[in-house]
Amino acid sequence: MRAFHTLRTKNKADFALADFEIYTLILSALEWKKHNGEIFLCTDTTGKNFFAAAGLSDLWDGVDTSLDEMDALGIDEKVFWAGAKLYALSKQPLPCVMIDLDFIVWRTLNFAPFESKIAVIHRESKDLACYPDKNYFRFKNNFSLLDDLNWTLDPCNAALVYFGEENFVKRYVKFAFEFMRAAAPLPEQDGWDLLPYMVFVEQRWLVMCAELCKVEIKSFSDLAELFGGEQKTFTHIWGYKKFFRENKNAAEKFCRDCAKRIAHDFPQTAEKFLSKIR
Repeated sequence: MRAFHTLRTKNKADFALADFEIYTLILSALEWKKHNGEIFLCTDTTGKNFFAAAGLSDLWDGVDTSLDEMDALGIDEKVFWAGAKLYALSKQPLPCVMIDLDFIVWRTLNFAPFESKIAVIHRESKDLACYPDKNYFRFKNNFSLLDDLNWTLDPCNAALVYFGEENFVKRYVKFAFEFMRAAAPLPEQDGWDLLPYMVFVEQRWLVMCAELCKVEIKSFSDLAELFGGEQKTFTHIWGYKKFFRENKNAAEKFCRDCAKRIAHDFPQTAEKFLSKIR
C-alpha cells in the first residue's frame, strides 16, 4: 500500500527538527516500507534540502516539493498547521495512506477489506472541548457551513488515514480549503482557542463528508485498546512532544531506545541513517 508523509517548513531558513522527531520519522518510514509498501515524502524546497543535507532522503521512495505551492493558497498556516497534509493528499494516486511523521506502524496492515472505504486508527468523542458546535466558527466573505452537516458524528483521529475513494477525496479537500481560506477567528484567540478550526477541517469534516458521500469509515482500533497497553501495532508520540522538549534526559533516552530498535530491525541499513544524527 502506497503511503505518504508530509513535512511543511514554510521555507524557513532556520528550520530544524529535534533529534527525537528525526528518530521517530526514521522508524515511521522504515517500518512502513518493511511491512506495508512504498512511502513518499511530500514537502517543500527547504524540507527536501534539509533531508538531503542530513543524508536521509533515501528513507522514502521519492521526495517531492509540491508544498511550495502552498504559499499561493491564501490560508493562515499558523491556524491550519496541518493544512499541508490535505494539500499533499490532493496530489496522491489512490488508494493511499496518509501517515504522520510521528506515527509508527510496527506490523502489516490488511487493506483488502477497505477498497473504496476510509479507514482510520480510531474515532474520537465529539464531546471533547476541541470539537465545539458550529456557532464557534467565524468566517469572512459570506462563507457559511453547509446546512446538512451532521454534528452528532464522532470525529476521526487523522494520524493515519486510508483513502480509497476518489470522489470523496476531491470533495473532502475542496471544502477543506474553502473553509481554511474563509476562516476568520476572533482576534483574541490563540493556542488551544484556535485548535477547533484545524481539527474540524481535518478530523470532524472527514466524517461529515463521508456521510454526505455515503462512504463507510472503518477503524483499526479504539481508544480503550490504544491506551490500555494491549495493542502492539501502533505508536504515536504526539502527546509526548511537549514533554520531550521540556525534559532533555527523557528525550535522550527515547532517542537511544529508537536507535536500538532501528539497529535491531534494520541491521543492513541502520548505520547509514544513524550515523547522520549521532
